Amino acid sequence: MGLSLFRKDTWEKLLTGFGMLKDKSSSQGALPGFNRLMPVSLQILYYSGGVAKNAVDIPSESMIQHGFEVQGDDGSLYEAFETLNGPAKIEQALKFTRMLGGALVVMDVAGAGDWKDPWYPEKGGTVRDLRVYSCERVMLGQMETVQMPESPYFESFERFIVRKMDGSTFTVHASRCLIFKSATVVDPTFPGWLDYERFWGLSAIYEGLDEARNFGLTNQGVAHLMQECSVGKYKLSNLEQLVAESNYKAIDNRLEAMDLQKSVVNGVFLGEGEDYTRENVTFAGVPEVWDRQAMNVSGAYRIPVTKLFGRSAAGMNATGEGDDDNYVEYISGLQKIQLLPPLLKLMQCLNESLKVVKDDSGKARKVVINFNPLSKRDQLKEAQVREAMSRADRNYVEAGILSGDEIIRNRFQGGYAIDTVVDNDFVPDLSEEEEA
Repeated sequence: MGLSLFRKDTWEKLLTGFGMLKDKSSSQGALPGFNRLMPVSLQILYYSGGVAKNAVDIPSESMIQHGFEVQGDDGSLYEAFETLNGPAKIEQALKFTRMLGGALVVMDVAGAGDWKDPWYPEKGGTVRDLRVYSCERVMLGQMETVQMPESPYFESFERFIVRKMDGSTFTVHASRCLIFKSATVVDPTFPGWLDYERFWGLSAIYEGLDEARNFGLTNQGVAHLMQECSVGKYKLSNLEQLVAESNYKAIDNRLEAMDLQKSVVNGVFLGEGEDYTRENVTFAGVPEVWDRQAMNVSGAYRIPVTKLFGRSAAGMNATGEGDDDNYVEYISGLQKIQLLPPLLKLMQCLNESLKVVKDDSGKARKVVINFNPLSKRDQLKEAQVREAMSRADRNYVEAGILSGDEIIRNRFQGGYAIDTVVDNDFVPDLSEEEEA
């Protein structure tokens, strides 16, 4: 007997049926426990609103809404970014990435030849527009990956084929593109993934899909309970005889008369042997179940309940501060993984044109991006760091290691910087002094 690819005792219980077809909560997909959704299904979930939309939008907005600083920028570089409607375009790309797994932002460059040709920003050309496309509109199946290890596009694509709104396509070189990929990457060698999933990654909706589904079922169950929270019980003296005679018309007439009486006189006239009572359904324990399901969804998507559902934190001594700290760390990680690489490329391209961040020879140098604090508590930490650095700077000046001008250049040219850069030309060679 050959070995099974997956252990049955991990995902399925053959005796109880848990995780199998009899399990009402189980999902059937290409992988055990993984319910694959096509891009159109992911979009339907998103545009239907609710948890899926919040799971996509909230982190995407958090990543970019607080802004960033470029070291050495006098404000003109960020102004050029805003002129391109950069914050909104980047946010749109991030939302596509979390919704579908990836996005492509094409830089429309003036004075740089055809779109399908390579662009070298240092040789000229000005970015005049940013065009955002979801990964679903990038036709990977019609392209071949670069297999030359010496190429900067090794195991990626040198050119992309993009489908426009009218169904036509155009080809653009990768040097003109900003690539946004999912933070949830997949092993490309695993046989279960589709081609676009191997390149872009997975939608963030998958992170809490099962929990969100269970939460939706809970809400549906509560809605059904509300519809049947009070049930009327009718007792007719000759019900058995009417049923035996198939005289259902008489039964309907009597029940209709009772309902009419309730509406008109707020009471019921009963005949001999008849009775009418109401039975109320209790909702004890329902709020606790709802809270637990909401916490499960919140934990799966790593978004605090206060943000995901717009309600205060529940539980003993709950303040939400711990959740907020975890969320800030989560967003900071996403910024480094998803946002920083394409943003650095864009700002570097803008700097090559404007020459804002430059060296002593006037050539554009490599830009450095610092994201602004995500919370007031982060702002306090940053203030504490600045206070510590100011004391260090004062010691450097008093010891003759740095001058006041060097402090200004290190710290305050285009936003506050923590790193200290010393000109090597002015650093004495201590080894020569020791030999002397």
